[in-house]
Amino acid sequence: MLAILESEKNKANKNNTETTTNNNNHLNLDQILVEVFPQYPSSSSTHAQDIFIEINKAEPVKLVDMPGVASNLDRRIISDAAMHLQDVYSEMFKPSQRCRSPHLNVDNLRDAIFAAEVLKKGQIKSKTALVKWMLQKNEEMKVKYSSTSGNKEDTNKAALEKAKKFDFYLGMDLTWLHQTT
Repeated sequence: MLAILESEKNKANKNNTETTTNNNNHLNLDQILVEVFPQYPSSSSTHAQDIFIEINKAEPVKLVDMPGVASNLDRRIISDAAMHLQDVYSEMFKPSQRCRSPHLNVDNLRDAIFAAEVLKKGQIKSKTALVKWMLQKNEEMKVKYSSTSGNKEDTNKAALEKAKKFDFYLGMDLTWLHQTT
């Protein structure tokens, strides 16, 4: 793969009208970071299959968790508040990042809160303030989905029933993240 990448890069450089005299256009294969999975003589015959499964289960790093993107304080406030909601409404949180409405995934929630700049826009400085804000938004979503004007024909009835059962509406849609008032 790396050889093909270098070959394609060289083709593109040859087609480019600008020419360079130095040799900085080559990939330095000694500076490419790779993960190595050693196979020990005593390991099982399904070692390659196990590695393949492990690699394909990997999930991308969330923006909030990227080094240098979110401050440690913001990350801690968001994480603690999301975990608190997960503890209180455990039935409404799923481990899958592809969970369906009305469920939430704690990592997706953390990332969505960060991406929507909730702390900055709402001038939120603590876990308690963020939890209070999210519970207020939950009440607003409850009113939205309880009212007759709440597009009930577009709403998944099973999702709405589960949200009502557990009194947790934040997973119905994420519009609440962009309402800082």
